[in-house]
This record gives sequence, C-alpha cells and structure tokens, in this order.
Amino acid sequence: MTRKPFAGGRHLVLTCLRPLLALTLILLIAASCTRREAFPEESEEGPLDEEATGPVYDGQLLAQVVFDSVDYIVPKQELMQPFIKEFGNGTVVDRVLIHKVQDNKEIAPSFYLVGMGIRNGSFRSMALELDVTSDNSLYLSSKGTKHLCEASAGCDFCYFTFQDNKITGCQCSTRAAGYNCTHKTQQGNNLLKGVRLKSTRE
Repeated sequence: MTRKPFAGGRHLVLTCLRPLLALTLILLIAASCTRREAFPEESEEGPLDEEATGPVYDGQLLAQVVFDSVDYIVPKQELMQPFIKEFGNGTVVDRVLIHKVQDNKEIAPSFYLVGMGIRNGSFRSMALELDVTSDNSLYLSSKGTKHLCEASAGCDFCYFTFQDNKITGCQCSTRAAGYNCTHKTQQGNNLLKGVRLKSTRE
C-alpha cells in the first residue's frame, strides 16, 4: 500500500514557522535599536567642545543694583586681601567699593569695583570694570579691564576721569603744577583667581 503524502504537512510547518520568524524579526529590530542608542551614527550631533561653545565665562557675582543702591552680596572686607595681591607692589588697601558711572545719561551706566590704598605714603587706586546682567547683577570676570591710578609726591588723592561712562584717565584732587596722577590700563585681571568668597546669601 502506497502512502500518500500528508496534504496538510506543509501548511503545518509554515504555521509553526511563522511565530518563530516573527519573534526573530522582533529581536533583530530590538537589537538594532539598542545598538543605535549605544553607538550614535556619525551623522548625529556629537558632544559639544570648547571650540563649538566658546570659552567658559568665569565671572563671579559680587553685588546687585536695587533701586539705584548697590546690594553687596560679597562683603567688601572679603575683597581687600585680593586687591592687595592684585596690586602686587606693597600697596595696603583699606577701602573697597563698587562705583556707578553715568556721566552720559543717554547710554547705560557702567560699574567698577574699586580698591584704594597707600604705598610708600602715596595714594594708589585700582578700578576693575564689572559685567552687568539683565537683572542688574554685577559680576567680575578675569577679562574685566583694569585701571590703575598712581599719585605723584604731594598729591594726596586721585580721581578717575570718565567719558561716555568709561574710565579714560585720572587726575589729582589738587590742581596745581607738579601735582598729578599717572593712569595705566590693562586688559584682564587676576583679582579673584583661586579666591573663595563668602556670600551674604549663603
């Protein structure tokens, strides 16, 4: 007796294989997704570097302007020793303040952190330009311009002079021959480099 092949055998095999093929396809897709997350394609955005974002801003918050008054967040006493170090020539700093400059009312005011003291009996002062944010917070960055005033013998005090709210020089409080002040300027400063400041908002 010759046996006929089972007509439904092929159908049964295909029926059994379909779930297996579907499961294999799902696993392959999942593996592909996992690999994509772990290893982004070259066309995707890579990590940001300093060249792409620019140098990191190093400004430190010192104060905030509230109704035309300066609210010191860092106590002025905290800045005396950094000023002495920044002078670097034996100047003893005994006064620190933030000074608003607006000789030209048509443009935004400027703010300077000023340290004043004495060296060998002669007056010295230093002014560092501050950055002002939209909420009137005042920051000092290492990129802030530094201005120095050095009084000659016989001049007891130097005033900074301004034009369009920026320091342009300095002059002696006594306007007489032989009484003068020397103005020096420098781009950048190291006043707060490596300095940990206390804050009134801690």
